Amino acid sequence: MNYFLLKLAFDTAVHFGGSDSTVGSQSSALTLRADTIFSALCHTALEVYGEPALEELLISADADALRISDAMPWRGNSFYLPKPIAASTSPAELSTVERKAVKKLAWIPVSKFDRYTASLHSGTYPLDELDQSFGQAYEQTKASVTDGADAKPYFVGLYRLHAGCGLYVLCACEGNDQLKMLKELFTLLGLSGIGGRTSAGYGRFHLDGEPICLNTAEDASLRWMLQALERGTAPYLLLTSSLPTGEEMDAALEGAAFQLARRGGFASTEWVETPVKKQTQYFLTAGSVLQHTYQGELCDVGIGVPHPVYRYSKPLFMGVTL
Repeated sequence: MNYFLLKLAFDTAVHFGGSDSTVGSQSSALTLRADTIFSALCHTALEVYGEPALEELLISADADALRISDAMPWRGNSFYLPKPIAASTSPAELSTVERKAVKKLAWIPVSKFDRYTASLHSGTYPLDELDQSFGQAYEQTKASVTDGADAKPYFVGLYRLHAGCGLYVLCACEGNDQLKMLKELFTLLGLSGIGGRTSAGYGRFHLDGEPICLNTAEDASLRWMLQALERGTAPYLLLTSSLPTGEEMDAALEGAAFQLARRGGFASTEWVETPVKKQTQYFLTAGSVLQHTYQGELCDVGIGVPHPVYRYSKPLFMGVTL
């Protein structure tokens, strides 16, 4: 399996609400989960190339010829991973300021990952080297206008990434066909945008350079990522918010440290007049730490529609030292 890194540079602000958000459109997250990305890629394949392209994408994913991670931040030449869900074993007492700073950490640069995990035992965290500033969240006021009524203001939460920052997706591809398909779909998707409020121009991006092949990379951080992706020993850092199958559940959760995210939403289809609610699931979030890997699946979450509605749940793992 070859591993590639696709860097997304955003040309506009984004609205990444997330189906686990309790405040709806009034906030925006920094990143996207893999199921949202995969659904957008499927929609793009169908709209641009038709059903054969959609079928090719689904077959590749179902056969494990293609896997993707959640979107994660990059800044300059640094790539960040989700903070592992792991308790500190250090007897050292942290100050209130340090404790709050560690709790607020969400992303760890690859170049500092081993140092951070060592800090879980030493109690000495390199907080001055773990900058979390990738952009700025803000609200924008909009107005809802209907015939014969006064305009009603409402707020939309947006996130503007700083210059020199963006998001990246790790991809595992069996061959060149899968990589070519992904590159084309991401390029097209960037023109229309990803996330919410794309009709208003949000969420548009372009690929920042060619996909980076980790298998041939010379950069030390990229080589570290490849070694971690290929490592077959526990513990494993989950990079794709996803769910084990029913048969895998007990083994996958044995000794695991994890958080859950609600995945719901609606699906639009030509077979029904209004969007239909998708089955709600609770995924293990990226950053969860497991002792056993799992394969996952493409989940059919359609309710009352005459065709499958798939939610992506195929994980990527890194073997790490904790």
